[in-house]
Amino acid sequence: MADRYEVSDDETEIEQRRLRLLAEARDPWTRATIDSLGTAVGWRCLEIGAGAGSISNYLGERVGPHGSVVATDIDTRFHEPPIANVTLLHHDVVRDPAPGRDFDVIHARAVLQHLPERETVLARLIEWLRPGGWLLIEETDVRAFVEQPLPEPYGTVHRLMNDPAFTPWREPNFGTRLAALLGDRGLVDIDVEGQAWAMRPGEPGGDWWFLAVQRTLPRLLAAGVIDDVAAASVRDTIADPSLVIVSPLSLAIRARRPALD
Repeated sequence: MADRYEVSDDETEIEQRRLRLLAEARDPWTRATIDSLGTAVGWRCLEIGAGAGSISNYLGERVGPHGSVVATDIDTRFHEPPIANVTLLHHDVVRDPAPGRDFDVIHARAVLQHLPERETVLARLIEWLRPGGWLLIEETDVRAFVEQPLPEPYGTVHRLMNDPAFTPWREPNFGTRLAALLGDRGLVDIDVEGQAWAMRPGEPGGDWWFLAVQRTLPRLLAAGVIDDVAAASVRDTIADPSLVIVSPLSLAIRARRPALD
């Protein structure tokens, strides 16, 4: 129903809330994976798809005043005020020139799956690393998320939102392919960690997704895919405190560009 991920002006408020809930739910795990790389004072970091900005600023705190962070996004409206050593850039990772090179760490969370040119972008990110630098990519595999039994008509909407025909630019299972792609491109020390969790209304770990559902319902109504009765039922379901669903499988894939001999 769209050629690429985008946020219209009338969706800005709900998307800002969604990004902040996603950050609240996922940041502890992301921070732990960043720490596992040995991220140190003085390092140069690149955050792709900075979103709400919480990880950009965390990286800034980790690398200290003698380090630096470049935080990029095609939509910087949602980024919290950057701290002193974080530079926020409006930047299209597909088309724009490199925002720097020889980074010690490049991180992206839930970005590449939304880009039709994801493999080209992956090659660009590798080029921007210093020899010995780390690439940390967080992506998903949604197959179990899609196939779980859910009450109707929410189940139909849920499956539709993850149907390739609905978002043809997206590859929601890209995380599972990443380790092999990184190996094919010569990266070393490849490792993968995964996590899933219970998603409930009223909790950040669920509401980031249920807000996405609310944001999508007007589009489905306008397209005639659902009617007002079905939309109301879906809204009731995703507000029901007894609802518990299994999250997508979140995968953190890390790999290192080989050091020079």
